Amino acid sequence: MGKKKRPKRKRRSRRRRRRRPRQSKKATYPSPAERERIIERRDALLEKLIFALVLDSEDERNHNIDQLIREHGLREVELLLGAFQRSTTSRELIAEEVLIYREYRRAFARFGGERRFLGKKEHEDLIFENGKLMAKRKVQSITPSDPSPREQELRHLLLISVDYWEDITPPATPPRPGRFEAPPPGRYGDPAKTLLDWGWDLDERRIARHARNAGQWQPAIPELVRMIFDQGLFNGWPAESESWAPYHALHMLGHLQAHEHTGRLLALREQENDWLSDRLPTVWAQMGPQTEPPLWNYLDDRKNDPDDRMIVLLGLKEIAEVHARHRVDIIAGLTRRLQRSSAADAEMNGYVVFTLNRMQATEAGDAIVEAFKQGKVDTNIMRLSDVSFLERLVS
Repeated sequence: MGKKKRPKRKRRSRRRRRRRPRQSKKATYPSPAERERIIERRDALLEKLIFALVLDSEDERNHNIDQLIREHGLREVELLLGAFQRSTTSRELIAEEVLIYREYRRAFARFGGERRFLGKKEHEDLIFENGKLMAKRKVQSITPSDPSPREQELRHLLLISVDYWEDITPPATPPRPGRFEAPPPGRYGDPAKTLLDWGWDLDERRIARHARNAGQWQPAIPELVRMIFDQGLFNGWPAESESWAPYHALHMLGHLQAHEHTGRLLALREQENDWLSDRLPTVWAQMGPQTEPPLWNYLDDRKNDPDDRMIVLLGLKEIAEVHARHRVDIIAGLTRRLQRSSAADAEMNGYVVFTLNRMQATEAGDAIVEAFKQGKVDTNIMRLSDVSFLERLVS
């Protein structure tokens, strides 16, 4: 008997079936009513956390935080602790209002919705009003009380404490209203124009990665400077990605160590809606010690505004921190200026002492004490008791 022929197998088509793309999980958010309840619980939790953090005893502090974790869950406590620490470590004596306005501008870009956009002056006035209302409510009532309708209105308009509720709030990109006025931005070539697409995600690691290709970016430095001061970008609609290009351009200059533009960048302080100049000390430190000569010259010019000179002081402090070899010389330079000054320089001397204190410059201790004895320091800015390292020197 012959072998039975096996039926021929149908050749599988080499053509692969197209796989349907996986649909990304759509983010779900609590209802508005539930969101308000979560925010209320977080407000209460934050007050308890702040109380726990300021306790003198470490054991008591840890015990209270552990108790809050059991009551509210580790995720909630970590979220609020992280947001609180970020908000406190990034503050400086000078230019805090610039940082706060940038945070508002960034929050508006993501969650502004139908809210109206505030200029810097109006934003500062409303922040002040909200602070007064909140302080009055807390002082007048021993037990916790609800914010007044006006306080609630201001919190909504100002997008206060966005770090505490952004994870439970759906994005609401605000459309550009027809009445919004800003000049048309300039045109930019490669590679500078790529910064127009980066938007409100202020990731400096991305800037650093691009800046490594210095050969590509060095020729674009003049365009980056122009971009920083481009009024169509600087005062552009916050929800449009190109309006954030000045931030990226400023830090790109830092990473490219374009120190020849050190003094030019101080003009950021003159912008009516300044949301950027607080970054100058960091950028100068990125540029390197070559920024020191123009910064010392600016500091020594008494015609310059004390607040602007304070930005320069913070820049010198950051240079000393990033480039440790220059720390001794910078402290010596500040100490000499304190010694040579007079009572007419009291305001500026207050800022110098503030900076030396932040640097923990123990070698300047004798000069600081002598400046206070001679009445050369504005005690509304710094008192002798505020200098934290003097007690250690005496003991």
